This record gives sequence, C-alpha cells and structure tokens, in this order.
Amino acid sequence: MRSRARVVVLIAVALMVVLSACARAPRDKSEKADSGRASSVRGTNLAVLIDPGIEPSFTDMQVKNREQVGDFMEQDLPAVLKKSGFNARLIRKRSEYQPAAGSYLLTVKITNYNPGSKAARMMVGYGAGAASMDTHYELYGSGSSPLLSDNQSVGSGRDWRNVIRKINELTTKAVAKKVNSL
Repeated sequence: MRSRARVVVLIAVALMVVLSACARAPRDKSEKADSGRASSVRGTNLAVLIDPGIEPSFTDMQVKNREQVGDFMEQDLPAVLKKSGFNARLIRKRSEYQPAAGSYLLTVKITNYNPGSKAARMMVGYGAGAASMDTHYELYGSGSSPLLSDNQSVGSGRDWRNVIRKINELTTKAVAKKVNSL
C-alpha cells in the first residue's frame, strides 16, 4: 500500500510539472508584439557579410578559432534571419551587394572572441571557463551611411555555439525592428 501511495504522489507531481510548463505565458508584452512584427520583414532582401576580424598579430590558434567561429556564423546567421522572415543570402565581398529599394546589407564583424576553457566548464561549472564574443554590426540601405550600427556582447558557460546563436538572435531582432520602423 505504501508503494502505491508513493507512485500516486509521483504521478501527481509529474503531472503538475508538465501542466505548469505547458501554461507558459509571454514574459512581457514586447515578446508578444515582436512575434507579430516579424511578418512585415517577410521577403525583405538582406545580403549578409561576415568578417571574422582576423588580425596579422594573431597566433595560429587565434586564427583557427576565428575561422571556426566565422564559419559557424556564416551558416547560422542567414538561417536565423530566414526563420525571422528575411530573404537572407551570404555574400563574400561588399561589392556583391547592389543597393535597391527594399534591399539591405548587414555587415557583422567579430571584434573579440574568447573560446574559454571546455575543461573548466565541465569540471568547475558556475560560469568558469565561459566563452564570450563581441561583434559590431551595421545595416545599410541604398545609401552609404548605416541605418543601424551597434555592438553585441554575449558570454556563456555552455558551448561556444550558444554564444554565436545568441548574438545572431539579438542582431536579427534589432535588424527586424529597424526594418519594421522604416
């Protein structure tokens, strides 16, 4: 009888956890508003140029890290932008962008990257060995002056890909907000 009571209590607790997770409400009104605003960027052409920010003074390991981060960002940022509704395409040179009505250029430069320590993240935790990255991005329309220019900085005690994904999401949100305001 005692074990049956434990099973019933465990099932009740599990059911409450599942139901409370399903009933998640938006954190604030802006989250709800942002989800509806993404549709107005649908089909907007956006050329994406990513600069890994490799300097001549970098060591071989720093160059390798920046190339790895740049390669991942080249795959991930256009995908995040497309998911948001943009018609995003990666370009390799600025000259590949031809200004036109309803067309934009997003340039992103990695200004700082610290891969952290995977061993410290695994052994110590609590933020030890965190990876971090800083970027500078600019959004251009048909003119030579940027419509939007800002910096992003993110750190994470998880995997380095989480840092890049978060920066890509923050950049996408800012770009969508700016395009929606035009």
